[in-house]
Amino acid sequence: MCEIGKEMKLCTCTPSLMKTIVHHKNSRKSKNKRRNDFTWTLEKCLGRSNSTMDGIGYMPYDALSEDLTKETMLTDLNSRNCFDIDYEPNEGDNLKIYTPENQIRKHMSFIFQNGEWVADSYLAFMYDMEKINYGTVNFE
Repeated sequence: MCEIGKEMKLCTCTPSLMKTIVHHKNSRKSKNKRRNDFTWTLEKCLGRSNSTMDGIGYMPYDALSEDLTKETMLTDLNSRNCFDIDYEPNEGDNLKIYTPENQIRKHMSFIFQNGEWVADSYLAFMYDMEKINYGTVNFE
């Protein structure tokens, strides 16, 4: 979990089981193998989607824990490079932070606009997105 006074780092180390697909019949067996760490996904917006897909999109939260809030994330993202890779944000990039899988899945969303990160999200199914990178949220 988050620790007060430590810097947040978006690490590209692959979380255990991040690429594992749990099929319905095996879901009970894999329940105890779910990740316990916060994760992130960075995507590039390719523009409006041409598909007519319908579905339910979940709105982002303002906080995922007491220490991981929209305000602290914006301060960190706009004041320093939080990524462990050489990454230069581009207009429209979307960063999402997710709660651990052992909890009800919630997320925060940030979009790079006009030279800074802002708390915002793209409407689900309305935009085509391309994954740039992903990993875990660590505190050093």
